[in-house]
Amino acid sequence: MRNTLILFLLLLAGTARSQVAIDSAADFTVKDILGNQHHLYGYLDAGNYVVIDFYTTNCGPCQTYASEVSASYDYFGCNGGNVVYMGINWGSDNNAVHIFDSLWGAHYPSVSGLQGGGNNVVDTYQVQSYPSVILIAPDRAILNNHIWPPLRDTINAEVLAAGGFPQACTVGIEQPFVAMQPGLKAIRGGEGSIRLILNQPIENGLLQVFASDGRLVTTFNIRSGQTIFSLSNLNPGIYIARTGAAGRQPVSVKFPVN
Repeated sequence: MRNTLILFLLLLAGTARSQVAIDSAADFTVKDILGNQHHLYGYLDAGNYVVIDFYTTNCGPCQTYASEVSASYDYFGCNGGNVVYMGINWGSDNNAVHIFDSLWGAHYPSVSGLQGGGNNVVDTYQVQSYPSVILIAPDRAILNNHIWPPLRDTINAEVLAAGGFPQACTVGIEQPFVAMQPGLKAIRGGEGSIRLILNQPIENGLLQVFASDGRLVTTFNIRSGQTIFSLSNLNPGIYIARTGAAGRQPVSVKFPVN
């Protein structure tokens, strides 16, 4: 009986670690939410290591660790060195992934499940839980199929041991969830109200407010010259407001309601 129990625990430990059920990387080509294509074998054949964060937008640990993966992405040069990072989502569209990235600090390229091809990759890699952060070597071997916990230092240690080189991130963060001009900010007014203020007016645009689960809460049609928008009756939580107009990058701000 004791031997049977020990064997069961060993098998359970192995299953808990193996969150991606293949040992050699399968090729794929996907498109991130900015429209950029990513070809896995192209990166590997160029001598790069690849870190993939498999996640869903409604997964609590995925939300917790997204900024940690981003910190590791920054440490190795923001895809400018010999380590390439990407997030592969399951089950969401580009908009929901955009909201997730904005709220939880995922600055590496993100691929949605529904529009970017992420669902197919998740199925191919037989991902068993989320988040699953994996490390792939240039020879296509999956060196670690479940880096856990996916903290900055844990990921960095794995990548450094494999042969990744740290370097300064010089490309900057140009994803659309970073507030660019005209800027947007949220301030707390009287009686618990929230006002969203554009630093500069935009013409013929939309202002959308999303809950942390990606649900659209309200939409404003921006009138000519309008810069202030009042919100009321929001439940406590984290929200993100996004505005944009034709020919402009979206501008976003994250704000809490207590």
